[in-house]
Amino acid sequence: MSKNIFYFLTAIVLAISAPFASASTPATVATVPDGMVTLPMLHGVTNYLSLPLTRVSIYTTTVNAVTTNTLSVDDAPAPFTSSLLAPGMPYFVRFLSGNEVGRIMLITGNTSNSLTVDTTDDISGEAVALTTTGFSVQAGDTFEVFPGDTLASVFGDGSSANPLAVTGGASLSNADVVSLYVTASAAAPSYYFNPTAGYWELKGSTANANNTIIYPYSALTVLRLSSHPDTTLTLSGRVTQVAPATKVASHGTVFTSSHFATDITLSQLQFGAKWVQGVTLSTSDSISVWNPILNQFDVFFQEPDSTWRKYPDMKTDQSRYIIPTGSVATIAKKGSLSGAAMFLQSALPYSLE
Repeated sequence: MSKNIFYFLTAIVLAISAPFASASTPATVATVPDGMVTLPMLHGVTNYLSLPLTRVSIYTTTVNAVTTNTLSVDDAPAPFTSSLLAPGMPYFVRFLSGNEVGRIMLITGNTSNSLTVDTTDDISGEAVALTTTGFSVQAGDTFEVFPGDTLASVFGDGSSANPLAVTGGASLSNADVVSLYVTASAAAPSYYFNPTAGYWELKGSTANANNTIIYPYSALTVLRLSSHPDTTLTLSGRVTQVAPATKVASHGTVFTSSHFATDITLSQLQFGAKWVQGVTLSTSDSISVWNPILNQFDVFFQEPDSTWRKYPDMKTDQSRYIIPTGSVATIAKKGSLSGAAMFLQSALPYSLE
């Protein structure tokens, strides 16, 4: 995904706006569209954002062999002729078919015909092997490789070619602050752009943090100072083309997004048998959606009849509640989870033909 859009703006806007005109009516599009979304960053408040688009894939192929954390292909010529670990350009694998369809993992190493991936999925710190029983990757499964994003690629590096989307400052206290949620450590490290140093810095450090990875569909916040005017973050990229697999955590809360570059309703979330329904919040899985008007998370759970309730109102059906594009959601699951149970999937709110 890129925050800078230099060409084909009109075509991109049409590609994204036509398929996603309504959250209640699934759209049908002939190809995986590229698009553009604009997210508000208001001054004097903490803005909760997620990134609903990813960059276009650079390679699509099928699995020939698999180990716990590697994928091999038999393409000729060999597809990965150079390292996919260049500074400032992370790469990811997304499965397009098979048991792990929709799963996204960071590439941590490669040879000319194999990829090593991070099977912790940057979520709980708990690895789920590619060979997990009942959830294993098989020869013939299709996957794609696509570039990822960093602090500098999303929010700028201060150059004329990649200007800042926020306002920098000499210290954390007089700059806009971007915080990235890390579920495994239950923390949100904070970063700001230091114009004197000429790069992003992590709170408490003077090291160059430009290449800090922002994982696809991850949650983040932007604290825009009161002295800085309202602004927007404009993102371009490709919409989700397969049902996303969102990894959750045992007895914990995961900060994430809907994965969709369109508004969706709670009723469009169809998590299936893995989702625990109940008549009270304490007996149910829950999803919380950031409410910028009330400056809080609205908490929802699903009753056994599949309708949704917002805590503490136990009577009003909230199935038509809209989860906005680019908003932040948290998912809290009941019980201990492992393997395939750690991944939730919901069907696309649109169809691709």
